[in-house]
Amino acid sequence: CIRDSNWLDPDRASRSGGSVRGRLDQIASEVEELHGVPVEVVCVGDVMVDDAIDALLAAGREATMNAARHSGAPRVDLYAEIQPDRVDLFVRDTGKGFEPDAVGSDRRGLRESVTGRMHRVGGQAVVHTGIGQGTEVELTIERQES
Repeated sequence: CIRDSNWLDPDRASRSGGSVRGRLDQIASEVEELHGVPVEVVCVGDVMVDDAIDALLAAGREATMNAARHSGAPRVDLYAEIQPDRVDLFVRDTGKGFEPDAVGSDRRGLRESVTGRMHRVGGQAVVHTGIGQGTEVELTIERQES
């Protein structure tokens, strides 16, 4: 899904908030409003949000907020791929990067709101970053049987 291109996706308005695409649009709008950093959204496929996917999206929101606040990047990219057995969400920036081991124990955003949240619902969070390399947070959750 590409935000602000409703003519490409005329059903988007009816999904708003109830599907992965709708929630990603909401996250992007919120981050842009709060931090003034553009968020580009691409979503391959779509599915309605269940409890596990809700946790993935909450972790993705936190990672997007962190990127907008701390990376110094001119934009943040959200890429989601809906597969039959899982949902993958990537939050990427081309900012300054960081050393995860150097993050103070009092800073819990990445540790609890991203990685911890994903582990609590049986998902996975992997952070790829380094000083001067930008950051990618890769989130994966298995889809629940419906």
